[in-house]
Amino acid sequence: MEPVTKLSNKRKLKTQIANLLESEVMSDVVFLVDQPPKRCPCHKLILGLGSQVFQTMFYGKIREKEEIHVPDVTKEGFSIMLRYLYSDEIKIESEYDAFEAAYVSKKYLIKPLFKACESYLVSNILLDPEAVFSLYEEASFLEMKQLQSRCLGFISKNAKKVLHSKFFHSASKSTIEDILKLDLMDIESETDIIEALWCWGQEQCKELDLECSDKNIRFLTRDFLQYVRFLSMKMEDLQPILEKFQLLDTSEQLAILWNLTMSKTTSCAKIPSNLCEIARNRSVNNCSRIELPTEYRYDGNLTNFLPDEQCTTAEVTVSGSPLIIVGAVLAFRPIPCYSAIHRMLDFEMTVGNTTTDIHSSVKSLQKADAEEGTSEQLEQELFLEEYVAISEGEKAQLTIRAATEGVRIMQCRDKEFTLNCGEARLTFHFHTNGADKLLFPIKEIMCVAG
Repeated sequence: MEPVTKLSNKRKLKTQIANLLESEVMSDVVFLVDQPPKRCPCHKLILGLGSQVFQTMFYGKIREKEEIHVPDVTKEGFSIMLRYLYSDEIKIESEYDAFEAAYVSKKYLIKPLFKACESYLVSNILLDPEAVFSLYEEASFLEMKQLQSRCLGFISKNAKKVLHSKFFHSASKSTIEDILKLDLMDIESETDIIEALWCWGQEQCKELDLECSDKNIRFLTRDFLQYVRFLSMKMEDLQPILEKFQLLDTSEQLAILWNLTMSKTTSCAKIPSNLCEIARNRSVNNCSRIELPTEYRYDGNLTNFLPDEQCTTAEVTVSGSPLIIVGAVLAFRPIPCYSAIHRMLDFEMTVGNTTTDIHSSVKSLQKADAEEGTSEQLEQELFLEEYVAISEGEKAQLTIRAATEGVRIMQCRDKEFTLNCGEARLTFHFHTNGADKLLFPIKEIMCVAG
């Protein structure tokens, strides 16, 4: 343990360095940031100690002048960076602050500050069908992988609203491509996507001052066809939509229609190389439901069914193909001897990818309003606020909180088990904390294998 006097001297030195930020005393370089230029007197040594970029600028072979113009950086972002370098303090109070500080920290390779900015945005950002596009494009520009994932998760869960938003029609080409690469969307079929792309093409024609003809729209959207899953559609849905929105030329339409009408044993027409060969429906309604090893157990003690709150946590790992957890099927049985008003289950499930720091949850308050005397199992599908993707090598955690009265909930038979979903293997390892029961009111996990 360090002597008190030594710690006191360290704090004093730290305070003295932080105070230099507020004065021009001993400053030996001036940054002119923002438009119009604003003066920021600084100290080369302090900046050089905190950033390799500044160290090279001031102490490298080709040194910068004592007055440096940086018009692409805002005063607010530069100030947040200086506060961090001088005092090790990060003060971010808004989305604007976070993005501006992230830009300057990326420019000068200050990783701790950049991570703090991204963490702030991931935790505090409010997403909606309008704002998500600008946020995603800003995150893409700054290479904020966590924020990009958060935005794509929101788009996936809210695809119906997002695809019909006017902001989708003005989104960049790269953003549209990233959205079309999603393997899961809250849509009925690719019909929503085809219509959205056609509207995007119309908007691009207006911006480019082109005639809104089928030919021009087809030309502007041609690079998107490799992501549109025409082969996942039913014939009765595909024909009308292709007649209305001419995204495909005649030969492409014939190839798709032939493959849809012919049986698997019949030789199919070759799909043009610019079209998507994936036939799997990306609608969330077609996700897999993996049954868990759960069962009802009753030891004859009615006190087990008194109001109580239980919390169960499991570590989750995936091997093989990536997996997207969409939600779960909740299940419980009312106890016949309780009146309907005293039979309830207050439930919350949280799924978090601890590697990517993406978390999502769903809550539900279930009441057994059925006739008294029934003990039939009641079930409900519950979808996460945002879908959580887990890839091989990443670690995730699933936490169940349940408060019950007058109902029976299931228990897991095993503390560790592995389930299959397509090419993905999902392994659960429960934390028992000495408990002899693993109360787990989930019948099935709803997920999609990549």
